[in-house]
Amino acid sequence: MIDVVVIGGGAAGVNAAVIAASSGCRVVLVDSGPGPGGQYYRGGPTGRFAEMCARLADLERAGRVESLFSRYVYALERRDGAFRVRARGDDRHRGALRDINARTVVVATGAFDRQLPFPGWDLPGVMAGGAAQALVKGSGVLPGRRIAVAGTGPFLLAVAATILDAGGDVVAVIEANDPRALASRVGSTLPVLGKTRELAGFVASLARHRVPYMRRARVTRAHGTDHLEAITVSLVDPEWRAFPGTQREIQVDALAIGYGFTAQTDLLGAARYVRGADGGIAVEVNDRQETSVPGLFAAGETTGVGGVDLAGYEGLLAGAAAAERCGLVPALTARAETQTRRRVRDLRRFATALHESFPVREGWRGDVEEGTLVCRCEEVPVSAVRQAMTLGATDARSVKLMTRAGMGWCQGRVCGRIVDGLCGFDDLASLVGAATRPVAAPVPLGALAAAIHGGDRMGTS
Repeated sequence: MIDVVVIGGGAAGVNAAVIAASSGCRVVLVDSGPGPGGQYYRGGPTGRFAEMCARLADLERAGRVESLFSRYVYALERRDGAFRVRARGDDRHRGALRDINARTVVVATGAFDRQLPFPGWDLPGVMAGGAAQALVKGSGVLPGRRIAVAGTGPFLLAVAATILDAGGDVVAVIEANDPRALASRVGSTLPVLGKTRELAGFVASLARHRVPYMRRARVTRAHGTDHLEAITVSLVDPEWRAFPGTQREIQVDALAIGYGFTAQTDLLGAARYVRGADGGIAVEVNDRQETSVPGLFAAGETTGVGGVDLAGYEGLLAGAAAAERCGLVPALTARAETQTRRRVRDLRRFATALHESFPVREGWRGDVEEGTLVCRCEEVPVSAVRQAMTLGATDARSVKLMTRAGMGWCQGRVCGRIVDGLCGFDDLASLVGAATRPVAAPVPLGALAAAIHGGDRMGTS
């Protein structure tokens, strides 16, 4: 029986694993990536996170931590007061299964880019902002020669800066909201001046490279045949409705676009949820990161999208609380825990101010046409979703069964909130239903059968 299983190897997960193991716990860290870092540190650990990764390596050599990289947790079960974490290998080794029994679990699975549909968004060359960063940080490859960055939120600036630092040509940053709204929330930004300076640094980078920064403008159409060739940008009102006659076409061969993030909560179905400051869902935790399920902790974006610094501090708290749940004295002192909790509060207020300054408005619905794809995996158009509503679909599950939207490879991670937005399903239950699932990653039936009849191929711990 393992003391603590940490799911996710980003800032929250690594910090939780280090604190729990330093407290005397036997820890297993599971992540789908080839090493620690998550999305933010895909290019390699830096700064304080590099120090935590070094501590993690020391603890692994000492036998306190076992790191399972290139592994996907496909299910999390609670039984007899403990947990069973079910993992499989990467996409080349899906049949390599392993069950891990644990006293406590920390879920730190992060978030993924939120997308909104518009005509042409399925063209090659249109990608999420996070995907563009992954190309640059992980592979050293620019997403194109002439690149536009669009959507809403400060993450656009980070994506543009990453591309510029790699020598790319960013032709414009297109922001649907007015960033000056953040100035009216100075009370939430003063306690975290480091984050404010970070934003200022991104803006300075755009200025140095003379990149146009378009406010209150959105990409309303992408043009091309077999690849992206141009985008149409329109000025919009505060509700994101396009002003007629303001359309402008920009020649690009890549578009990095994003409208915030969606917490990855697949494995937390048994816990209670709340609505996050960004309108999405977040798992409910107490001030020590414990969910409504005893022994199940969450840290990072799963508790509400808030950025890498907030995730790291929450990971420290979760690791300390998990160790205490196992009957050990946490390596985080009472004073350090108090200071950490204060930083969590300040950073959460800052994140809320950002979400309130860069909301997703409903005017995006005016961009879609009957043939615009909603679910790209199953190639479901807007017309099919609207027809399902006409035929009597009253919730997201009904639409899914009638159209197959959400049944594809991503299992609704991209299109779930899009369908809810088109249909007006805005209740918390609908959001939770689309974001949680008993099986979080594809597993071969043959591998499951073999595990049942002959024992799993990687063993049980």
